[in-house]
Amino acid sequence: MTHKNKHIDDGRLASFLLGELDQEEQKQIIDWLDDSEGNRRYLDQLEQVWLETGKLDPRPISVNKYKGWQKLSNRIKYFEQGESRSRRNPATKRLLIYTSIAASALILIGIFSLLKVYKPEPQYIVDNNKPTVLHNTLPDGTVVSLNRNAQITYDTADDNQRTVKLQGEAYFKVKRDTLRPFIVNAGIGGVKVLGTSFNVKIRENNDIAVTVNSGKVELFYPEQNTNDTVRMILVHNEEALISLKQNNIVRLASNSSALFWLDKRLSFRNNSLKEVFSALETCYKVEIISENDLINNLSYSSAFIDKDFDYIIKVIAETLNFNYSKNGNTYTIEEADNEE
Repeated sequence: MTHKNKHIDDGRLASFLLGELDQEEQKQIIDWLDDSEGNRRYLDQLEQVWLETGKLDPRPISVNKYKGWQKLSNRIKYFEQGESRSRRNPATKRLLIYTSIAASALILIGIFSLLKVYKPEPQYIVDNNKPTVLHNTLPDGTVVSLNRNAQITYDTADDNQRTVKLQGEAYFKVKRDTLRPFIVNAGIGGVKVLGTSFNVKIRENNDIAVTVNSGKVELFYPEQNTNDTVRMILVHNEEALISLKQNNIVRLASNSSALFWLDKRLSFRNNSLKEVFSALETCYKVEIISENDLINNLSYSSAFIDKDFDYIIKVIAETLNFNYSKNGNTYTIEEADNEE
């Protein structure tokens, strides 16, 4: 793209659009615009190209960029043309001209200042500082549930994909959009989906546990000290760990308690009692002491919804025929008494 006036380069025109020129430099650009309709069309075309390619950052507000200067030029011309007819003395006429210039300049300064500092809010932030689960609907229609002390930041400025930055733990029911994938960045790695429901938890050691409840997701992890990215596909009821220590993505056995924080639901399918006890300890913040391998290796299947711990341990003990004693939050597993 070329134009006649080579002394106005594209770099200065970009600065003009972003309001980065001083008043004298702005005046020079406006004079150039007033020279011809072609110059004005060139600026409009250049602005459109830059907006589409992202070269104008921040994006300028849609305003008539030279309307104010045109008004100023018309006022100056009016006073200059009427000078010979005016009966006012020269000092008065000059004062009127300068007053008009100053007033118009103040308007322009306000416009260009607005152009320079205005930016649309690029982020949508949800922060859960309450002890209960927080539910929220993101701008794209995705429903997210945040565990306590969790935070997500949704990038609203990206038109090509939906990007969320996560701290803590959250469950996502992603609104399907085949044109814009949904990406959760969670520190050392992340999750990419189109439409599904899954849980993401950042552990204390910064590892990321991902559990898929429905649909399919892709985990990604940029390997340390390499340019490679490890990827893994997970589907319904599968779980994996993005591990910094192992520098890899590791597939895990299904975790029956992964969503307990969200819906108070537990589901065991042929789990060893040792695994059941471990899940109960995590969910209910209790200690279970079981040193009998015969009991620990027993297989157990059942489901509980919103039940307290004492109810659950009683049901399991009666089902698998063992006893237990309680001391505060510590439960000790014992063999059942043999009756003659």
